[in-house]
Amino acid sequence: MKVSQYQGIGIWVDGAILTNPVDQTVLVTTGSLSLTSSDTGTAFLLAAHGTSSVAWVYDFVQYASDGSTIQHRQRRRLASGTEDFVLPSKIVLKDNERISLVLQGGITGEVQMSIFYVPVAA
Repeated sequence: MKVSQYQGIGIWVDGAILTNPVDQTVLVTTGSLSLTSSDTGTAFLLAAHGTSSVAWVYDFVQYASDGSTIQHRQRRRLASGTEDFVLPSKIVLKDNERISLVLQGGITGEVQMSIFYVPVAA
């Protein structure tokens, strides 16, 4: 049984390499998504990838269209090294919503993250 099918091209949003970032630094964001299906939303598959030189914590956050109200949040606690996190299901985003990776607590070291997303059938 086919549960979804490819609907569009994948998007890669890379964040800067940050040295000694402070608490609540936005590591990378999709920015406000301009979607044509604002009533029902658009389904996406999402993944985060990156690396850090030290142990760290970040939140994978879905913000509402106002840019500040948090719809959903997934906390990730990591050792130093590579991070590969794929959300285990499709997520529906509506017009002007965004996904951001937000550092929790400052670190002394380097970190860099990217978000990959692709629209899929709902």
